[in-house]
Amino acid sequence: MAITSFGYLAFLAVALLFYYAIKPKWQTGYLLIVSLLFYGLSAQWYTILYLLASTVSVYYGALVIEKTTEQKKAKQVLTAVLCLNFGLLVLLKYYGFLLWNVNSIRALAGKEAVGISLQLTASLGISYYTLQLTGYLLDCYWRVGIVQKDFFRFALFAGYFPQMTSGPVSRYKQIQENLYEEHPFQYQQVTHGLKRMAWGMFKKMVIADRLALVVNSVYSNYASYHPLLIWAGIFCFALQLYTDFSGCMDIVLGTSECFGIRLPENFRNPFFAVTIQEFWQRWHITLGTWLKDYIMDPVLKSDTWVKLGEHTRKKFGRKWGKRIPTYLGMLILWLAMGLWHGSGWKFIIGEGLWFWLIIITGNMCSKSLQKLVKKLHIHVKNPLWIAFQRLRTFVLFSIGLICFRAADMKEVFAVLKAGVTNFSRRGFSQVRGDLGATNLLLLTIAFLILVIVELMQNRKIDVFDWITERPAGISWVCYLVICGMILLSLSISGQSFIYAGF
Repeated sequence: MAITSFGYLAFLAVALLFYYAIKPKWQTGYLLIVSLLFYGLSAQWYTILYLLASTVSVYYGALVIEKTTEQKKAKQVLTAVLCLNFGLLVLLKYYGFLLWNVNSIRALAGKEAVGISLQLTASLGISYYTLQLTGYLLDCYWRVGIVQKDFFRFALFAGYFPQMTSGPVSRYKQIQENLYEEHPFQYQQVTHGLKRMAWGMFKKMVIADRLALVVNSVYSNYASYHPLLIWAGIFCFALQLYTDFSGCMDIVLGTSECFGIRLPENFRNPFFAVTIQEFWQRWHITLGTWLKDYIMDPVLKSDTWVKLGEHTRKKFGRKWGKRIPTYLGMLILWLAMGLWHGSGWKFIIGEGLWFWLIIITGNMCSKSLQKLVKKLHIHVKNPLWIAFQRLRTFVLFSIGLICFRAADMKEVFAVLKAGVTNFSRRGFSQVRGDLGATNLLLLTIAFLILVIVELMQNRKIDVFDWITERPAGISWVCYLVICGMILLSLSISGQSFIYAGF
């Protein structure tokens, strides 16, 4: 069930009606039932068994870890539960990729291909809830999190329906109180959530789905396009991905807010970032912080890395003795980032190694760049300099996304080649024809609205409250424009969210 569909809105309306009609002490159990119903309407029914297996294993694993006083036994339980959960994730999402790599190696050795082709359907949101449950279990193992004794409450944390589509990756210790407390009806809270949902639908249906028309046209016919249009398609995909994914998050967080439950923010105006490192601190925030806290930091604190640091300091000196272990720890983080995005080398390279390389290069060259900026008498707060850094960051991010959008690495190189060689090919008129005059006009207006809202949000202004505080006439004009443009986009919408089903 798509969260931009009328079916979802009807489902949400009925769910909210009964949610606030029942006794507040029943709301937690009711939300669990609603979440199970949503899952049944949105995915193959049998895949809920995978979610159930993960939920049960982590729940009882945490209980055993809490009770045991033997570190060795606690570690064994932790290892067993993690192997089960990540084993399911690998089997359902990465089996084909692993088999392809094994057979590629065997082919190089002159051996026959092996393996069985499995046609398995992954459970809804498996990449999100696996990380979420793993974070909870590790917090319990490290004794920094509270163990939930009530299974049904824990099951709600695991399968809370708004975040089953595309996250965010919530931390149990951050949402536990808000998730289970009683939520009386609050008009301002519900309407604020609905406004945020409408804004998310605007970004997805009005902007992202129209940008998809351009992106799809360019990527499917890149050999016949002028380089300027190829690069326009590359940049449009970055904007499409942002409005698609952040629009989804607005709908998810707005839905949850209607129930009185606040989920963590996943975006913070990433295109205002001046470096790639800052960009990823503003983009998919919950995934980035999860990978840092549960993969990179434990690796850097491990005995192996401590010994590596001692060895590199002796051999390369204090400066590089600190940098080398850190960069290698970051490499593990970015490999995990790339692999999380998809089962293919294009994701590992484009969503992982590319950004790792850009970040460490920027880190190594930072002092030299600072000296150059000072020598050129550029003030660090100069608006033009800041704009240049933001544009540079956007371009570097967009280049990495070619791997995300292209079918494989062969197409990645073909698109890049066409982007610097096809100077006699078709121009803007072709894209305008693919998009259509009406869609082009609506996209332009919608993009201007997006820029204004992003500027306000970057200045910490709550746009929804700001509109509410305006005179009634102005407020209703804003609402009607947003809703009207959404309705005008129904004919081209219907595409699933890019991050859905991860």
